[in-house]
Amino acid sequence: MDPVTPQSAAPGPGFRVLRLLAGALMFLPARLPLGMLRALARLGGTLAWLALRRRRVIATVNIERAQAAGFLPGSLDAGRTARLSFGSVAQTLAEAVVLHQRGLAPFRGRYRVDGRENALEAIRLAREKGRGLVLVTAHMGPWELAPHVMREEFGISIAIVGRGQGGGVLERLALESRTGTGNTFIFKDRGAREMIRVLRSGGTLGTLIDQAAVVPRDGAELVFMGRPARTNLGPFKLAARTGAPILPLFARREDGGLAVIEILPCLAPPDAPDGAWPAEAAQRANDILGEQIRLRPREWMWSHRRWKTPEGIRTDPGFF
Repeated sequence: MDPVTPQSAAPGPGFRVLRLLAGALMFLPARLPLGMLRALARLGGTLAWLALRRRRVIATVNIERAQAAGFLPGSLDAGRTARLSFGSVAQTLAEAVVLHQRGLAPFRGRYRVDGRENALEAIRLAREKGRGLVLVTAHMGPWELAPHVMREEFGISIAIVGRGQGGGVLERLALESRTGTGNTFIFKDRGAREMIRVLRSGGTLGTLIDQAAVVPRDGAELVFMGRPARTNLGPFKLAARTGAPILPLFARREDGGLAVIEILPCLAPPDAPDGAWPAEAAQRANDILGEQIRLRPREWMWSHRRWKTPEGIRTDPGFF
């Protein structure tokens, strides 16, 4: 089973018409100046915050519960932070449109990589072991830029691991945006063997770690932002099985629209990890991500139902 690329399917004529219409709708927005496009996206995010009541409530309650757990300061305005978070996600979606239409070219000179030495050390370690590398990140800031920047700056082709979008035009557009600069895509729910093959052949996987585990055998109840959260152990089990180092990296925006990709020190599995190591490494990754969110709460996607745990279900069944 090979990594999925947009050319792997054979869509029918109706699909192709929708695909052409979607491309035409994206043509002009993708050619706006980035500053103008991001400003319009922020406005669209505010409108989405007003219109999507359930997601607005999820985001606000998640922030309030992080405050109640002592993770975020009580002085933080939960409603405003949730609204700004919607704006940040909308900017990322707009940037994905630009990536789809024009690749990385419009962003050159408009991003910075921090922690370059951490990436080089992880790459060196992976090559020394004859194994691959696992990049872990989150829905923060301009996260869609990260795999393209990593390929541009370090010459590594990334097999991006993610969930499908239910098929259809939206899934195809997302795949094209993520793979247009030479990366590939592996569907999380049917690609375990391919993930192992990529790592054992010295390749690189990239995955998001801030979503609730949907497959019970892949998750464990750990702590995230002061509360129990069902955490996906999949990337950490892969690292333990193959010996691949785990490299955390997170994206953020600075004044003037500069995108920053911050690369942190890698988490390298021991030569013979025991059964507890994946959960220990996942907890460490939760702690690292939590600190990133604490520093920049408005840049994380709070509208996801991250705390889908038995505790959450018991206390608020209608919400979770």
